[in-house]
Amino acid sequence: MRRAMIGLLGATALLLATVGTAAAAPARDVSVLGNAEVELQDPYSVFEFSVHAHGNGHSGQGVLWLAHRDDERIGWMVARIDCVRVAGSLGVVTGVVSDAQDFAVASPGEPIALTVRDDGTKDGVSFASREEVTRCGKSPVPLHPITSGDFRVSR
Repeated sequence: MRRAMIGLLGATALLLATVGTAAAAPARDVSVLGNAEVELQDPYSVFEFSVHAHGNGHSGQGVLWLAHRDDERIGWMVARIDCVRVAGSLGVVTGVVSDAQDFAVASPGEPIALTVRDDGTKDGVSFASREEVTRCGKSPVPLHPITSGDFRVSR
């Protein structure tokens, strides 16, 4: 009887340790990486994106750099990533602008959202700032096909 009780206690302790480990396990790591360019015509404008972001669907870290140039000027911004989510080939990155120069759509301290589609042949990207952004939420702006470069969305 005593041996059976010790065996039962050992099995219970092992089960509780396993349940505790499963509950404490971190969420799966996801990432959005790459560089891309979107060239628009009428009026002529080029957007360059560089993103290196990792997260777990609820938080994230990394950096996003975005530049915009047209016939008259060039501007850029850098953002600190606070969330990365992935659903299939779609990656969502949100963050807060940490520095910007001559970049009309985002200033330091403002939220940003970058959504990328990595379909292997023709990636797409959208960018939103200010009131259009919710933390961990995808950009409400439609995706634009990239002109050059590549994004990698992974889980």
